[in-house]
Amino acid sequence: MACLSTKAQQNSDVSLIIGEKNILLEDPFVVTVVLKFVGESPNPEYKFPELPNFTKRGVSKSIARSYVSGQPVATCTITQNYAAKKEGVFKIPAFKVNVNGTDLKQEALSIKVSKTVTSGKKDANNTESNSAKPTDNQEDFTDFIEGNSPELANLNTKEDAFLSLSSSKSTPYVGQGFTVTLAFYVAKSNTAEIEFDQNSTQIPIITKKIKPENCWEESFGITEVQEAQVSINGKQYTQYKLYQSTFYPLNDKKIIFPSVSLRLLKFLPEKNGGKKSTYVTFQTGSFTVKAKELPPHPLKNEVSVGEFTWRETLNKHKVITGKSVEYSLQIMGDGYNVKLPQIKNDSIFDFFPPEVDAINTPQNNKIISTKSFTFQIIPKRAGNFVLDKYFQWVYFNTKTEKYDTLKSVLKLEVSGQAIQTADSPLTQTSVYDGLENTDSSEEASDFKKILKDEANILIVIMLIGLIYIFIPNLNNKK
Repeated sequence: MACLSTKAQQNSDVSLIIGEKNILLEDPFVVTVVLKFVGESPNPEYKFPELPNFTKRGVSKSIARSYVSGQPVATCTITQNYAAKKEGVFKIPAFKVNVNGTDLKQEALSIKVSKTVTSGKKDANNTESNSAKPTDNQEDFTDFIEGNSPELANLNTKEDAFLSLSSSKSTPYVGQGFTVTLAFYVAKSNTAEIEFDQNSTQIPIITKKIKPENCWEESFGITEVQEAQVSINGKQYTQYKLYQSTFYPLNDKKIIFPSVSLRLLKFLPEKNGGKKSTYVTFQTGSFTVKAKELPPHPLKNEVSVGEFTWRETLNKHKVITGKSVEYSLQIMGDGYNVKLPQIKNDSIFDFFPPEVDAINTPQNNKIISTKSFTFQIIPKRAGNFVLDKYFQWVYFNTKTEKYDTLKSVLKLEVSGQAIQTADSPLTQTSVYDGLENTDSSEEASDFKKILKDEANILIVIMLIGLIYIFIPNLNNKK
């Protein structure tokens, strides 16, 4: 893959990654943007170009988080899929992908699109392939998982175990999170010796296939198999969780999750006391998630969707005009894209831009987002003020299925003389102090006076000049 890296914004790196250039007609040509951001989680703006002989086939987004030297680091991946219109070798001219106002440039390239190659199938009655052997070849796994391998017919249904791909919701609202889990279950009564086979190769291929287009993804970050004991219909199973992510639909299009397969190793005893290895295959069912449109509302396309709580504090409830007070707000819930409307200064308060901190944590099969805002406020007028006029937030409540507004209930008691502008929260002084006592007409009055004085001086000089001119003439006439 080709990779071009540049700075997109402060504290962030953005890379443009070009996918395989030799593809089958049924495979997409992939252009990916990877944005690494230190601090608050990014919500980037982007625009992918149109490419000749290709059609856009949806965008997928995901985000992963980690900590480096105690600082949160987010990696946001945005993938645009392009479907070829026909077979052939196509020259793609140089193009740009715009991310947060910055153009990422890609040089001209050629893409070869070949026709689909079909393969025969084995007897579907076979549930095991005794001749199959482990392999380190990733392409073999790719063919197998994507359904191009004849071994896909060797599906196991009698091992007292199963592979499950499930969703926590079947009809979420647009913007509402639903969690998709891929897990392998083995009953306690199962005495067969089964072992995972090269999950580091198989799982990425499976997850690439099931990640839907037109959804925002928040990953649970599973890097190792997570084992737990569960009960299903009164029967005890060991759950091996392989992958889990929460998806947020960006529109009301159907989201189709295809059937996927996982190949494992099974060991069979032999007469000589040894063991013979064979492959056994498990497959999930396919299902569809249908997102529902939100009810009409002026902020329908901007609000977060979910269940949220609002926590707020003031570092002091009584303050003097011109002195800063700190207001802290925390919005927590199972939605994403939490943004406060811009708060404007007025005759009562000055507001300084807030410090923002965000963190997402998996809790009970949900991604819980916690976003914190810390404001410095400078009161400019005495009185008792409720802050709900300034701090309120509209969202769609999935529990009540109605739009709801969270707002401040705190009050601030202000005393002191009225001022025109805010003191700095750091120095408690302002370059505008005393501005209200300045006479703005004074400069205009002085300017008129200066002009008048200069005109009088000029007239006097002219008169003196005339006297010197006429006196010699009078003497000559005499």
